[in-house]
Amino acid sequence: MTGARCKWILALCYGLVVIVGAPAFAAPDGTLSIAVSTRTPASGDPVVVEVAANGVVDNLVLRWKGAAWPMREIAPGRYEGLIGVDLDDPPGTAVVAAEGSLDGARVRAEAEVTISPRKFAVQALTLPKGMAEFDNATLVRIGAEAAELSLRFSRVTPPRWRTPFLPPVEEYRPTNFGARRVINGDPRMPHSAVDIRLPAGTPVRAIADGQVAFAGEQFFGGRSVVIDHGGGVFSVYYHLKEFPVAEGREISRGYRVGSVGATGRATGPHLHFGVRVPGGRVDPTRLLSLPGR
Repeated sequence: MTGARCKWILALCYGLVVIVGAPAFAAPDGTLSIAVSTRTPASGDPVVVEVAANGVVDNLVLRWKGAAWPMREIAPGRYEGLIGVDLDDPPGTAVVAAEGSLDGARVRAEAEVTISPRKFAVQALTLPKGMAEFDNATLVRIGAEAAELSLRFSRVTPPRWRTPFLPPVEEYRPTNFGARRVINGDPRMPHSAVDIRLPAGTPVRAIADGQVAFAGEQFFGGRSVVIDHGGGVFSVYYHLKEFPVAEGREISRGYRVGSVGATGRATGPHLHFGVRVPGGRVDPTRLLSLPGR
């Protein structure tokens, strides 16, 4: 990448516009520049950020939505990070910045993005009372499990992901991302992942290198696996029939982490597959469509 331009070709299916030559924004002294894969992301979109520097930058971080995240060096003086627009983020402008130290001086470059609206489907479901209404003990369990997962998602580790990400199953036919769910007539939380309906026992694989951050049983997710890919990127696999991995295990891209099942609150065999990046929950399909290096 030069100081003024960064060539991007995001041939993303499912509605994301193809962008070639996204602009770079440089620090006033020209020591640092930042480029984004798109300046108009929609709700649920991932955004690749590339930074170029005239030298080695120490303690380089990506600042987005009030938090700082490490970047990975992809070549001398070139760094890459991944952020996202949460599926519930409202339209408007936001700033992503890169900060670090260069020759003992603090350097910073910023890029402004404009979040555009995105329409999500409304999914009306009718479920048995036992799957939609819960007693106090179950609600306590649900709350404790949500808090534990939030703690895992707050981990900050060095980036290990690489593009392209690998689909979690051979036959990737996703549905329902962002669906505004109405269960038995009551509005519920939007669906923060995709559902992939496949026969029970279908192998499920890791989308990138990482470490197992969670492997266990949950009320909603059933047998569940969460993988930390570093840099604030996590992949989520729910309703598994079984999983052969344990928390803390290092795994590589394509490693089998389980199989499709119907455990937890599921009406039939399918994989609930989600991705979190710095900034929130993004559409896994758009993440998988990012070009490789």
